[in-house]
Amino acid sequence: MKNCKKSILFVLMLAVVTLVAAPAFAAKYNFKLAHVITAGTPIDVGAHKFAELVSQRTKGQVDIKVFPAGQLGGERAIIEGVQLGTIEMSFTTTGAIAGFAPEFQVLDLPFLFPTYEAAYTYLDGEQGKKLLALLDRKGIHGVVFLENGWRNFTSSKREIKLPGDIKGQKIRVMESPMYMGLISTMGGSPTPMAYPELPNALLQKVIDGQENPSVNIYSAKMFESQPWMTQDQHTYNVMIMKVNKKKWNALPADIRKIMEDTAAEVSAFQRKLNRECDDDFIAKLKSKGMKVHILTSAERTAFEKALLPMYDKGRTVAGATWVNDAVQFRKDWDAGKYKKLEQKYIVDYRKINVPVKETMANFK
Repeated sequence: MKNCKKSILFVLMLAVVTLVAAPAFAAKYNFKLAHVITAGTPIDVGAHKFAELVSQRTKGQVDIKVFPAGQLGGERAIIEGVQLGTIEMSFTTTGAIAGFAPEFQVLDLPFLFPTYEAAYTYLDGEQGKKLLALLDRKGIHGVVFLENGWRNFTSSKREIKLPGDIKGQKIRVMESPMYMGLISTMGGSPTPMAYPELPNALLQKVIDGQENPSVNIYSAKMFESQPWMTQDQHTYNVMIMKVNKKKWNALPADIRKIMEDTAAEVSAFQRKLNRECDDDFIAKLKSKGMKVHILTSAERTAFEKALLPMYDKGRTVAGATWVNDAVQFRKDWDAGKYKKLEQKYIVDYRKINVPVKETMANFK
């Protein structure tokens, strides 16, 4: 009898130890978050911060694993994966999303946004929310906009100072009618290509040049093949956070709320980090021997004038209503209609602390 009591006591003690040792919450909801940008970049740092904060705030119920650098495919393949549910979540640009929701191409209108704050105001406002809602019809839930950055030209053929310098050059673009039109309008030969294929295509001289934010130009080591860069900032490029719609709708309301609030917080954090790192990446490109040209006022005006036909192109591919509304937004912005909101962004973003040194340390 004593031995029996000892055995029961031992089993009970073992059960207590097991319960204490086990985590309070096992992950109930698992997500793969995919993007094509190099590990350690601001967009990747933002992805990991989102995963970390969501895990903390849901007490481990949500586990998000980040797959950077095109590990799960190019952007089109990633979006299709989110649509099918084989990839639960992604950050992708406007390029590939055009095949799923062409209205997003309104964001690719050249020189639409004059400042970061103008872009944030549009994206976080009603028009941005309407764009994200369009993805529902494709089995995708759009959550928030993050930042890829200002897109700039690079070339191995010649320095680009005026629109005519694009003429005759084979330029890689995202898989988007708007970006193809942007190059052909200036007399170049647009070559759609998935981002992971780009560095090798440049090295092998399959193409003459490309256009991307400075972070991508440096992290993909494009300086190895591209001696010239023009800091023209022809478009402000976003990253769209998306989730498989069925997966999203199956989440409890409190979990969705945590993820939505965290996404908004991380969006601001990632934007601030990306813009703070931009000058550092350009400095690094110069240190690698790249000649970086900043457009003069006259040169910028020449680009703006040459690319005006892209607004008619936009009306065709994105829809006249979307383009007309965007043009009106720009007029209202220039007229000072959003001055208070602009100042709010400036003040709020000053309060956000971002790990610039730690991020740049990933790219020695």
